[in-house]
Amino acid sequence: MSNEDGTVTKGLLYTDGDTGTLKVRHYVLSVVAGPDAGLERRLESGTLMIGTHEHNDIVLTDPTVSRYHMEIQVRAEGIRISDLDSTNGSYLGETRLGSVMVRGRARLLVGGDTRIEIAPADEHVQVAPFRTDYFGRAFGSSKPMTDLFALLSQVAPTDTTVLLQGETGTGKELLAEAVHAGSLRADGPFVVVDCGAIPRDLVGSELFGHAKGAFTGATYAKRGLADEANGGTLFLDEIGELPLDLQPQLLRILEKKEVRPIGETRPHKVDLRVIAATNKDLRALVKRGEFREDLFFRLAVVNVVVPPLRKRKEEIPQFVRMFMNELGKGDFGIPEAIMNQLMEHDWPGNVRELRNVVERGLSLATAEITPDTDPDMMDEDNLADGRVPAEMMDLPFKEAKGMLVEAFEREYLTQLLERHRGNISRAAQEAGIDRNYIHRLVKKYDIPVDRG
Repeated sequence: MSNEDGTVTKGLLYTDGDTGTLKVRHYVLSVVAGPDAGLERRLESGTLMIGTHEHNDIVLTDPTVSRYHMEIQVRAEGIRISDLDSTNGSYLGETRLGSVMVRGRARLLVGGDTRIEIAPADEHVQVAPFRTDYFGRAFGSSKPMTDLFALLSQVAPTDTTVLLQGETGTGKELLAEAVHAGSLRADGPFVVVDCGAIPRDLVGSELFGHAKGAFTGATYAKRGLADEANGGTLFLDEIGELPLDLQPQLLRILEKKEVRPIGETRPHKVDLRVIAATNKDLRALVKRGEFREDLFFRLAVVNVVVPPLRKRKEEIPQFVRMFMNELGKGDFGIPEAIMNQLMEHDWPGNVRELRNVVERGLSLATAEITPDTDPDMMDEDNLADGRVPAEMMDLPFKEAKGMLVEAFEREYLTQLLERHRGNISRAAQEAGIDRNYIHRLVKKYDIPVDRG
């Protein structure tokens, strides 16, 4: 992978948690005491072995060091240091190590006489400006989007794991598809898994596969979607919905490139890249014990936030014209007053909602494209007969389902809070849901809460 100045970036790419800038992870290992004092090695990626045997990556001459003494693995979240059952042990401070993850500087006693210091030496990666408004099929002309395109295009040729965070409808799947298309795996499969759309009791089987007879109804062996993505990219949409008990299986894929189907006793190797997306705050889920911290760090190697449409409203006229052209209605004119309405709307459903508004308006054979034509803004009468509105039957299942769910959530919550005069605790008790969940929905749909 080349930088703007033509130099090649080596090492493990990641995004800085504080600044969001792209960095490459390096460490410097220095022997500071013992027979091999003065020995230095730059650690860039992968796993290195330390010991006295000549087949180690770092060979020491200290007789108190075992033949295969220690293993060091460079990761985006730090370095994992593992003692390999050595005779005299490895110590971090006063603690004898088994295996430990260190995120900063580490000072080690190896054997009896050798002291090693491992220090981070990370470097900023110069990201070249992005010159077009398209990254694959994803469109964005605002600076936040072209900056995002630039970063993702830099990461795409690597096998770095990417986490895309952002609200529903911001185009995370298109971005994942573009990263795959720009990778060395572009000729391989791009497999999409919607973790929120698969019934909970089937997620494990769908994702990892199962052996014949693994459970009632498993009359044949099934390849999982992880195997289907072998040689390509596995895109895990709505990763925050992945059940906690299945997360160790995904961690195995990320750490060891192994899959163990349900009912099998042995895992097998798989060669794939993982890109994940979520509209949830995974850090908050980690704090509540609903998402594994180690899995979060393995997914969020390159962690980017896709800005909502309300933060880049200057793109709305371009999106409208683009959608009209795609729908074969490029000759339709849009009055200035209507465009002003579109620009003033906050678009909680983001680009997807805007497209639905345009498509709905055009399906009525008028240029009256306003937020009021959005099929997502349905009141209870639209759903009273239990039928899906006809105009939604032309949409993909996932989009139609998402729109109906959001319409129900908004209307249900609005009436519930009105009944309890804005008392969230009482509303949560009646509905049988956690009050924090109601808080999130109130914020998501910008529902006014009258506490009078």
